[in-house]
Amino acid sequence: MQAAKKIHILTGIRSEYDILAPVIGAINDTPGLEAGVIVTGAHLGARHGYSVRQIEADGFNIVARIDSLLASDGLAGRVKGLGLQLAGMTDLFAMNRPDMLVVMGDREEPMAGAIAASYHHIPIVHIGGGDHAEDGNVDNPIRHAVSKLAHLHMATTELSGRRLRALGEEAWRINVVGASGLDRLISTPVMTRAELDAALGAGWAGAPYVVLLYHPTITDFDAASAHIQAIAKVLSESGLRVAAMAPNTDPGSDAVQAGLNQLARDCDRVKLFTFLERRVFVNLLRHATAMIGNSSAGILEAPTLGLPVVNIGRRQRDREHAQNVIFTGYDPAEIAAALNRASSDQAFRDRVACCDTPYGDGKASRRIADILRDSPVDARLLHKRFVMGDSDV
Repeated sequence: MQAAKKIHILTGIRSEYDILAPVIGAINDTPGLEAGVIVTGAHLGARHGYSVRQIEADGFNIVARIDSLLASDGLAGRVKGLGLQLAGMTDLFAMNRPDMLVVMGDREEPMAGAIAASYHHIPIVHIGGGDHAEDGNVDNPIRHAVSKLAHLHMATTELSGRRLRALGEEAWRINVVGASGLDRLISTPVMTRAELDAALGAGWAGAPYVVLLYHPTITDFDAASAHIQAIAKVLSESGLRVAAMAPNTDPGSDAVQAGLNQLARDCDRVKLFTFLERRVFVNLLRHATAMIGNSSAGILEAPTLGLPVVNIGRRQRDREHAQNVIFTGYDPAEIAAALNRASSDQAFRDRVACCDTPYGDGKASRRIADILRDSPVDARLLHKRFVMGDSDV
C-alpha cells in the first residue's frame, strides 16, 4: 500500500490560519494525503491570545511549534523572527521531511518556509501568489519573492494568474482556484444576532456596530499613532458601536494597540478583542453594518457577505477588489464621510449586498487538495524554468 503524501502547512498568525483551515481540512479529507501543521509567530504569543488553541480545537496534527515572536515594535523584529523560523524549519525538515510545503500570502513565515524548503528540495505550494497592491508595503515584494521560489501556485483570481505568468512562471504550475477564505464563510454555521451578542459579551442588544481591523504599514509605521488617533476620533463621534480587533505583528503595532486601548477607555461603545474563535468572528462580520480599517478581509471576504468596507490609508490601495470598498486617506472628515456612506447610504448598501467578487465561489479548498493529490513529486516539479513573454499587467 502506497504511503500517504505528507503535506505540511505553515501558519504564523490568526488571520492567515482562518484562511488555511479549510485547506487543511480538505487535505485531511482526501485519500492519499496527510496534513501536518507547522505553528509559529503570533500563534504562540500571549499578546495575540495564544491562537494556537484554535488549531488544537480544530483537531489538526501539529508537527512543530517554532517560537519566533520577539518583543519588538521596530523594523528589526520581524526580520530576526524570520531567522528563528528559518532555523526551526531547517531542523524540522531534517527530522520530519514532508513531500510538500504549503505556504500562504506575504508575511515573513512563507518567506522563511520557502527558503528552508528550497534548500531541502521540498516542493513549495504558494496560496495567494500574483496578488498585488500599489501601496508600497513590503508585503508585495515578499509575496512575489515567495512565488519565484514556489513550484505550484494556487492563485485567487485570473488577474493574479496572469501576473504569475508575467513573473516568468510556467503555465502548468499556475492554478486559479479562488480564495479559500470564502470557504470558511460558507461552511461556518450561522449564529443569530442574540447568540452573537451573548458570545461577545458586549451587551449591545442587537444595536448596529462596525468592525475595526487596522494594521500599521511598514512604509509609515512611525505615523501609526497619528493614524489610529484619526480613526478613533471618527469612531468616537459616530454614535456606532465598535468591535475592534487587535493589530498584527507589523512594526507600529504597539502604537495601534495603545490607540485602541485609549479609544475603549474613552468610549463605552467600543469593545476590544484580542482573539475570537472562527465561528464568532465570521458571524461578527455577517451581522456587522460595515468594516473599517485596512484588513485584507475587507477585500477578499467582505464582498461575499455584502459587507461595506472603508479602507483607510495606503494598505490595499489598488488591490483587485469588488464594489464594496471605499478607499480614503487619514483625514477625519474624509473617513467620516465614507463611514456614513457605508453605514447609511441605502443605495450604496443595496449595490454592495449583491456585488460580484473576483475571488471565487467558496470551493477553493477542494480544488487545492485535488491538485496536491494529483501532482507527482518528481524532477519536472522541482526543476523551475523561467518563461519569457510579453505582459500587460
